[in-house]
Amino acid sequence: MKQIMFLLSVLLLIGCSNEIEDTLNKYKNMPKSSELMGFWQLKGVYPVDEFADNSNIGISQGNVGLAPNDILYLDTVHLKFLNKSTDDDSYFYNKSDQHYWFNENQFIKSVLESSYNTKNYQNILEYQIPYKLVPTKDTLVVQNQGKVMYLVKTANVKVIEYPLN
Repeated sequence: MKQIMFLLSVLLLIGCSNEIEDTLNKYKNMPKSSELMGFWQLKGVYPVDEFADNSNIGISQGNVGLAPNDILYLDTVHLKFLNKSTDDDSYFYNKSDQHYWFNENQFIKSVLESSYNTKNYQNILEYQIPYKLVPTKDTLVVQNQGKVMYLVKTANVKVIEYPLN
């Protein structure tokens, strides 16, 4: 009986591991809109209101996120939250906080592999952000934490990557 229970436990761990790997591979291999790829700077609430208080807006997924003027960066594989440096004009992110992503049905879907994963324990966190790309393709409207906000496409961003912890 003990041998059967042990065998079932091992099979469950193997099955979960494969399910996690399948999910990560799905996010890595799903098509991504080239119109969404690039640097998107969080500017304010939407619709634009010159009198709105934009100081307490933000986008978050788990323990990472953006504050006003931070940048959401979508490349061919990863979604990265770039935070503004207080020392210069650069933006930084921690490599362990980059998500795999794809877009589908007006959602930017992302998955983060836990930095605490071990051989015996694996965890992933999945997120989604509803979005709309305005017709000019230079403004991204998103909803997060009950607020509707807009991000403006930008270029020439100096990025600093911090290594894994």
